[in-house]
Amino acid sequence: MLINEAIKQDLIAQSIDLHCHGIGPFDFTEITPTDLKEIEAILAKRNHHIILTLYLPKQNFRNFLDLLDYFHKEQQQDVFSHIMGFGLEGPLLASHGGTPEVGVWFPTQSEWQELAACGKKGLIYSVLSPDIQLLPHYIGPAVTWIAETLLANGVLPAPGHFLKSDPKASAQALQSVFDVVKAWGKGPIITDHLYNDMPHNFKHAWRTAAEKEKRSQELAALHLDSWSLGSLEDNLGAVPAVIIKNALAGLVKACINFDGEHVDLAILRKTIDLVGAENILLMTDSTESHHLGGTKLSPRKDSSLLYQEEGIVAVGTQGIEKQVDNLLTLGLSLEQITGITSTNARKVFEQQRRYLKENKHESVDSI
Repeated sequence: MLINEAIKQDLIAQSIDLHCHGIGPFDFTEITPTDLKEIEAILAKRNHHIILTLYLPKQNFRNFLDLLDYFHKEQQQDVFSHIMGFGLEGPLLASHGGTPEVGVWFPTQSEWQELAACGKKGLIYSVLSPDIQLLPHYIGPAVTWIAETLLANGVLPAPGHFLKSDPKASAQALQSVFDVVKAWGKGPIITDHLYNDMPHNFKHAWRTAAEKEKRSQELAALHLDSWSLGSLEDNLGAVPAVIIKNALAGLVKACINFDGEHVDLAILRKTIDLVGAENILLMTDSTESHHLGGTKLSPRKDSSLLYQEEGIVAVGTQGIEKQVDNLLTLGLSLEQITGITSTNARKVFEQQRRYLKENKHESVDSI
C-alpha cells in the first residue's frame, strides 16, 4: 500500500501501545510518582500514547497503590494526555517467560480486591495465567473469582503466560475466564501477546542468523494457506484456537507485537485474515533501556530483542514507529491498520469508562 509520510505520521500519533515497559531512561517497574510528568513530557514530544506496563514485586505493592492514587488525582486535572493508564504483567503468572522472578507471586483475596479497586484510578488490565491452578504449589483464590473481581471493578484480566505441559487443560482454564466475561456482559477483554508465552503447534519466529537461513523453507512447510477457522486447533493449537474463537464471539481482542521478531510477520498476516483486524490491538512489549524490572538485559547480534542471562527473550526494543512500518508492509487497508493501532483500543477503553461511570456508586468489592 502506497502511503505518504503525513498519513504515516498521523497513524503513529493516533496509535496506542497497549503494552510498553519503558521509555527513555525509565524502567516502568521502578518509577515513582515524581517520574510520571517527565515520562508524559517524553511522550508528548514524540506524540506517542502508551499504557505503562510494569511488573509488581510483592515489596512494591503499597508503592504501586500510592502511584495509582497520585496518577488518578493528577489525571482529574488532565495532566496526563499521553499516558493512557497502567497495565500489570503479573503477578499471577504460571510461566515466567521473560518476566523477572521477583514479579511473580500469589496475591491473597484482599490484595486482589485492592488491585481491582485501582480500576477507577487508571489500572487498565492485569496479565494473568488462567491455568495457574494446574501448578501443584499454587495457593490463592480461583482464577474465575479473580476475573470476576477485576471485571466488577473495571480492570481487564489479560490472559497470558500459559504453561506448556498440558495445552488442552490450559485451553479449558482459558475458556473458563471467557465464560466469566460472557456472563459479565461488558466485554471484550484483551490478551497478552498472541503466540508468545503460550503452547502452539508451529514455529512462530526465526530470530538468529542460522534460523533465518531456514525461514523460507520452514515457513513454506507450515502451509499457511491451508489454515482456516475449521482447523484452528490442529494448525495453531488449543490455546490460540480458544482465543480466536472467543475474539470472533466478541469477548476478547488479541494484543499482537508487530516487531517481526516476537512473531514472524507472515504468520501475523495470516492471523489477521483469520480473526479480523477489528479483533487485534497493537503492543510493542518494548523498553529503550537495557533494564527490565531491575534486571540488566543483554542484546544479541542480528536481533532487536533483549535477553535475560539464561538466554530467554525478555523484551523488545522496537517502538510504535517500527510497528507501524511493519503493518504498512502487510497489504492491509488504511482502515484495518487504523483499527489495529488505534480505533479498536479506544473502543475497549470507552467500554471500560462507560462501565465505571455506570457503577461509580457501587462498592468496588462487589461482584
